[in-house]
Amino acid sequence: MTPAPAKPLPAATLCEMLLRQSSGCAWLLHRAGTFHAVYGDAVRVFGRAAAELESLNFTDASVPLARSVWIGRLERVFQGETLAASGRFGESAPAFSIAMFPVRSPRGEVAFAGCLAHAVPEAALVLRALEALEIDRARLSQLLHDYVGQSLSAAGLQLDLLRMDLADSALPIPQRIGEIQAMLEALMGMVRDINRELNPAVAERIGLRAALDVLAGHLRADFNGNVRVFADSTAQPAPETAVALYRIAQEAAGYAAQRAGCSTIEILLKSLRSGPALEIRDNGPGFDAQKALQGGGLEFLVMRYFADRAGIELQIESAPDAGTGTVVRALCRSATERPDTEPPDTEPPGTEPRA
Repeated sequence: MTPAPAKPLPAATLCEMLLRQSSGCAWLLHRAGTFHAVYGDAVRVFGRAAAELESLNFTDASVPLARSVWIGRLERVFQGETLAASGRFGESAPAFSIAMFPVRSPRGEVAFAGCLAHAVPEAALVLRALEALEIDRARLSQLLHDYVGQSLSAAGLQLDLLRMDLADSALPIPQRIGEIQAMLEALMGMVRDINRELNPAVAERIGLRAALDVLAGHLRADFNGNVRVFADSTAQPAPETAVALYRIAQEAAGYAAQRAGCSTIEILLKSLRSGPALEIRDNGPGFDAQKALQGGGLEFLVMRYFADRAGIELQIESAPDAGTGTVVRALCRSATERPDTEPPDTEPPGTEPRA
């Protein structure tokens, strides 16, 4: 006897089955950030079962530094935007690629924020490599400062004492010693420059404004174009934030300098109501900003890594069919502040240009 054909399941039931049994994770959020429903492998993403999450606020599941960033993203989704981001929900949790988009009711209003998270093994591997690289950079910088730099300084001092002892000699020894000292001083300058370039903590030691000036100087050495720095004297980021902003500026400006057709790079440090903001602008050819944020080159992975680690919202404005020009924007938000409107195109009051 032939079995009767299975009755087709309703489309809504099929969709829910697909979401619940997916290897990724999907969830719906209310405007306040509370979970409405969670589907898929929630434990893998959040470290908690779906039933536990439905009594929590989404921002409480994220790492503390990133909470204000997720609040800003959620508000943008309820304003109708679709966003791509990366994030982790635990200090040692893996990184996930997360799409956020408005879910509209039949009447057309945004009823929920929909979120889809998928693991990106390649990106996670690169992020681990970046963490190891940053540790190695810091160690090398410390080695250059504590041993190489101090040893060169000690050698220069000994030569100076020797030159004074031989000052009355009829032989041209003091002159030759002076020449050797000049070579040592030039070598010490090179070591200092390499040390500053290797160690992003230069922004913590000398301040972000001064570090951006140093970065602009390095760029001008190899870039056949104009590099300008505009710094608002009231922008005073915390040390950890300053390090992250410096590294974002380093990668964004370096990427701009390498693109054919780019002749102007501007680095702007601003002070907004919600905190410091950094912009890197260039006039080079545009590119797909969403694609770059989701899985672009190494420069974008580095920028995302430092932004996520310091709780900075990273935005990129560029498009291949919108003429030339790119803006990389890093926003530092306070959890108690609502997101600012788009930063103005002109420099804010109190901004000082650095040629």
